[in-house]
Amino acid sequence: MESKEEVHSDDGSFELIDFDDYAVNMEDMNTKADFFRNRDISSDGSYEFLSSELSDILVLTEGEASAYEDLSAQIKFFSLESENEAKSDPSEEEEEEFSGMEFPDSVDMSRKRNFMTMAYENSNFDVHDYPFHIKLKDDITIKEMAKNHILRYLPAKSLAKCQLVSKEWDLWISSPFFAHTQSQYFSQTSGFFQDDDETIRFISLDNSSYGVPYPSLYFLPQKVSIRSSCNGLLLCQASDDENEIYVCNPANKEWIQLPNSGYYHGKEPKNVLAFEPSSLNFEPRYQVICPFSVPGEGPILYFDIYDSNTKSWRTCDEICLDFDESDVKSEGLYVNGIVYWETTRGELLAFDLKNEFYSVQKLPLGGALSKVNGELCYVKGYYCHSVKMCVLDVYGGGVMSLKSTMSVDVHLDGVEDGEMVDCRVLGNSCDDVVAFILEKSQGQNCLFAYYMKDQKVEGPWYVWSSIKLFPYVNSLVSIGS
Repeated sequence: MESKEEVHSDDGSFELIDFDDYAVNMEDMNTKADFFRNRDISSDGSYEFLSSELSDILVLTEGEASAYEDLSAQIKFFSLESENEAKSDPSEEEEEEFSGMEFPDSVDMSRKRNFMTMAYENSNFDVHDYPFHIKLKDDITIKEMAKNHILRYLPAKSLAKCQLVSKEWDLWISSPFFAHTQSQYFSQTSGFFQDDDETIRFISLDNSSYGVPYPSLYFLPQKVSIRSSCNGLLLCQASDDENEIYVCNPANKEWIQLPNSGYYHGKEPKNVLAFEPSSLNFEPRYQVICPFSVPGEGPILYFDIYDSNTKSWRTCDEICLDFDESDVKSEGLYVNGIVYWETTRGELLAFDLKNEFYSVQKLPLGGALSKVNGELCYVKGYYCHSVKMCVLDVYGGGVMSLKSTMSVDVHLDGVEDGEMVDCRVLGNSCDDVVAFILEKSQGQNCLFAYYMKDQKVEGPWYVWSSIKLFPYVNSLVSIGS
């Protein structure tokens, strides 16, 4: 059983969301819900209640303050007044609806912010990509805007707290339809699961917004090790001799045990989880791909594929004659319909899931596979003592040639001149963050996250050198149980 201390730790876990395990004052929540049931959040002070309740969920950091200037310029979008309406006198009803809702011209870091601002600045929501037909609607309320068009951009932990706003919001966020929608719109790297073969924990990139109820995955029927991560789902393998395989979502604690394959994949199989949220498939479809060899056959690699639609394994007709299982590294990655593995020979093995064929090409050495600007790249990093920066070289394209070089300013305390500092880039199938670990010859190792769009770095988080890190998206995607 998970200890109370661990559940309430500062590692990004939920503090007040699991109503089965925590005593929540439901009577107080229902009183608030009754008050708001027949009232509009945009009037009579209820909007102020919503802002104060959510101000501790979505926090505007100092580094993001500049984004607020852009939001202020777009504020006429949130007021939902067209240019023609602005030229004419508003009706008394419109004046009453938007009265008292002033947006400040500058950011006061010590004050709580309204919900629209916080939702915009702490999600992957882009005002310029907002649906045009919604922009032009002149009869939509702030309440409807937030519920139907803003909440979907928030991570699971923030949404769990939003459920406390009212019964209506609780039912909406708990619905399977909303979970399906949120999994399509939220795709930010929320943190990394760390697995050191003894304990599984979660490193949140923002404790106020990203988290899971139980980072140790204790809700699974037995102790497991993480093998792969993809768009909010984890692939885990039991630690016993039976090697049972589970697919789970740690945000909602749903899990499914996969059936055994007809082939033995080895004690540490090279399984990769492939999952892409789709608006066309309400039931999420995921696959597990495992390259394996048959002892005594030589350098022959088969591909075993599990499909959640058929709930069974099958062996692909395509056979790779270039490698055997020992040549394939375990840190595989799924990007845009293709599964990739780096090999011990410095080559890239790619398997196309749709067409079921493989290809091989050369790779640079000393880096990791990562999605950058929408495509698979190979990222290498090294620490420069003279300027105290980490330099990241990004290789991409058909021949994996050098495409760009990024210099990341890092604050690494306790490093002496000439001390060996190794930079280890982490694989990531989300293209918003490039994560890397600076391993010092003495002392603790530091994890940093470089945000590509904002060109800023967060960290350090202190980790052990022996652990494995798996990127995670804080999604509500439901896989059943």
